[in-house]
Amino acid sequence: MKKILSVCLSVLVLNVSAEERIPKNIILFIGDGMGLSQVTAGKIAKGKLEMERCPVTGLVTTWSASSLVTDSAAAATALSTGTKTRNGALGMADDKPLKNVMEYAKEKNKSTGVAVVCALTHATPAGFIVHVPGRKMDTEIAQQIAGSDMDVLFGGGLDHFNPTNNPSLPELQKKMTVALTADEFRKIGTPEKAAALLYPVHPPYAAERTVSLEEMTQKALEILSQDKDGFFLMVEGSQIDWAAHKNNGTNVVSEVVDFDNAVGAGLNFSAENGETLVIITADHETGGFAVLGGSVKNKTVNKTGFVHGDHTASMVPLFASGPGSAVFSGIHDNTDIGKTMIRYIKGIE
Repeated sequence: MKKILSVCLSVLVLNVSAEERIPKNIILFIGDGMGLSQVTAGKIAKGKLEMERCPVTGLVTTWSASSLVTDSAAAATALSTGTKTRNGALGMADDKPLKNVMEYAKEKNKSTGVAVVCALTHATPAGFIVHVPGRKMDTEIAQQIAGSDMDVLFGGGLDHFNPTNNPSLPELQKKMTVALTADEFRKIGTPEKAAALLYPVHPPYAAERTVSLEEMTQKALEILSQDKDGFFLMVEGSQIDWAAHKNNGTNVVSEVVDFDNAVGAGLNFSAENGETLVIITADHETGGFAVLGGSVKNKTVNKTGFVHGDHTASMVPLFASGPGSAVFSGIHDNTDIGKTMIRYIKGIE
């Protein structure tokens, strides 16, 4: 009996230490606009979510420096830098640039990437790369992205990189392989650096996309994992938010499912790799969404409700798995996630 107890205690210690050690790689999944009810709807539709594989769960407060209700720009900045800013600002506070997790990762010779189902110049991906006072500065944002040292850039927004004035696409093509169609994307292989600008601006909803977020996530991991020093990848389910803005419950569900499929790719990689922290959260909740009818047995959500068509200040879910995940249990502010990721990138427990 003593021997069995000793073995059980040893296994427990090993599991705890695995969740507390510093990760080599970090994958951050952001479900834009994804609150607890959006997750509930996704679970009803799928039966079991990939997110449920995470042993650590928590909640996150999302307000910005200027408002109880954040926008995506301020939320992305908080997650990427660990510092709150006003709504609309990207990578800046008080008109001064804030160092982000991608820049810290580059200092440690790690590869960096984003994979999103929106234009790469949109608030969340831009908030992890650029420093501008206003989120609507698409041409300037595209120029900063093209001039950055990012290794993977998957999403839409070709029109912003290829305007008649100040085109950024040629600069991007000089430094990395660039795919402009789904066929080109699937032939991209595993170069050290790659971009995919698959749509003029934003992709359509999940059912009509030529490349899924899961497929982009898998390809990003194939490329980034070639770096012996590790990597940081941000993946966004961008259009959960947009469906909620439009009070379209059907598309909210399909976008959560699409996002969760991508989460599965990340968790599979982490389970096999053993050195990768996976964090899943949201920048804010959108719509005051509620599930009002459906069937667990039939995996249907056929009646939903919304408080309004904008963001709310409700706390959002947090899931984590892999080395370094233990600290994410409980209630946190969005800046805590940014600070913790930066601390891990710097090699500090």
